[in-house]
Amino acid sequence: MVESHTQKMKTPYAKEIIKQRGSIVEHPFGTIKQNLGLTHFLVRGYEKVEGENALIMFTYNFRRVLNIIGTTLFRKLLIALKEGNIDDIKAEIAAYIAYFWLYLVYFFKIIFFFDFRIKKQ
Repeated sequence: MVESHTQKMKTPYAKEIIKQRGSIVEHPFGTIKQNLGLTHFLVRGYEKVEGENALIMFTYNFRRVLNIIGTTLFRKLLIALKEGNIDDIKAEIAAYIAYFWLYLVYFFKIIFFFDFRIKKQ
């Protein structure tokens, strides 16, 4: 079983999958280690480590939400949740995220356009 796994992992397809995993899945762990400074667990035992890991992942995801929607929109969301009027803020958040993605797509189009022109010369 170990030998078949080793042979499978030597194929070009497996190497490509591992490369994709490194660029997609490993990024949050690098961010957690570098930006949050969390390089090891502070507790012992499976259940305690599981709890600490849940807090670390919550912190990472919370920071991502704040980076995407911003603090102003997040405050509006908290007020809407407190008042029980969540439907009004949903549309505003969806519009903000759609605008953000359009801006990001436009940005990448410009980069690839100039990258293409540089390679062509």
